[in-house]
Amino acid sequence: MTIWRGQGRTHKGRRATNEDALVCRDGEGLWAVIDGMGGHDAGDLAASMIRQCLEGLSLGGGMAHRLLAVETALQTVNHAIRHHAAMHMRSKPMGATVVVVLIQGEEAAVLWAGDARLYRQEGERFDILTRDHTPVQSLLDAGELTETEAMQHPRAHVIYQAVGTGDKLRLEQARFPVAQAQRFLLTTDGIHSVLTKDDLLSLMRHRVSESGILKAALDKGSRDNVTAVLVQGNPE
Repeated sequence: MTIWRGQGRTHKGRRATNEDALVCRDGEGLWAVIDGMGGHDAGDLAASMIRQCLEGLSLGGGMAHRLLAVETALQTVNHAIRHHAAMHMRSKPMGATVVVVLIQGEEAAVLWAGDARLYRQEGERFDILTRDHTPVQSLLDAGELTETEAMQHPRAHVIYQAVGTGDKLRLEQARFPVAQAQRFLLTTDGIHSVLTKDDLLSLMRHRVSESGILKAALDKGSRDNVTAVLVQGNPE
């Protein structure tokens, strides 16, 4: 049996405050990174509300039950964020992107909204298992932009889905098998806005820690908060 464990780190980077957050629940097989939006007093609160929601979530049953529990919890916090913005922020934009990974036995699932990402490494293979909810991603999918051009695009930070930004939260999800040889990396866009897929693969191949990944992004010039969680399996 494989025991999956995560190590996470978040840092404000060159920003005055940190609006990112992370969750590592090794015992329950749940990991997440969250990127708050809306500025200080809005983005950091939204991220904190989502973090607390995921940390306090009761998980049990099979993968379908766990997926439903996470989705229901995020729908609930979506309404809570919108209510807080209406009551206390004069309806100022407030929300957060999020990616949540669940692992149970030999199966995993991912749910996400926005441009927080999940990567999977297995040897020399390195895949992005999420798809950014951004206009630039659509251009990338159509072959109209390269990865580097997409990272430098003036609308690179425009997203069309996030927790707290709409009455109905639209979460995308996927399920897939897992094996002990695989490692997973969750990142907020402060990381992957400056580090390409090849950059991240090189770091993963050299077994760089989550702190090292943050340092690499900051050294590359990231001007955002930076957050990474590494999840890997070990024999029981």
